[in-house]
Amino acid sequence: MNAVLRAWLGFFALGAGLIHLALVIGSPPALGVPLVLIGIAEFAWGVITFTAAAVPFARVARIAAVVPILGWVALLLVSGSAGVPGIRVLPMLVASLLDLAVAIVITVVLRRGDAAPARPLRSGPYLLGLAAGALVVAALTTPALAATEAGDLATPHGTDEEPYQLNLPDDHPGH
Repeated sequence: MNAVLRAWLGFFALGAGLIHLALVIGSPPALGVPLVLIGIAEFAWGVITFTAAAVPFARVARIAAVVPILGWVALLLVSGSAGVPGIRVLPMLVASLLDLAVAIVITVVLRRGDAAPARPLRSGPYLLGLAAGALVVAALTTPALAATEAGDLATPHGTDEEPYQLNLPDDHPGH
């Protein structure tokens, strides 16, 4: 498998994992625990993918990438048109898109096989491919993270404004 494509899989998994972890804040515990587990698994798999010579745990990863999508669809069907309390649509759509991309690429790789020996990559095209993957994932995940409750609580850029006020005792100022 091409090293750039494998790196893109790592970026996609890291982006989806980061979004799932950000969705934990404000989620009910019944949804928060699975989101933590999914986010940690995606994040770990993404990091391993960067250093592996081939797609690690390809068959398991393909199924695992589809599980959050199916879980979210099931939650939407069960909850009806009112939506799922504690889960915001934009972040879940972006995380699902990234997970779907991982599942599709792994499926194509498994069907095609890696019969051809890997060609050495020149550093220029490799770095351009990495930069493009990072930009794509950043462009998708930044608005998704901003749409989470964690994004709501973030301090606005360029200001010293506090997003919320802490109720601290009088003898404990300024934390």
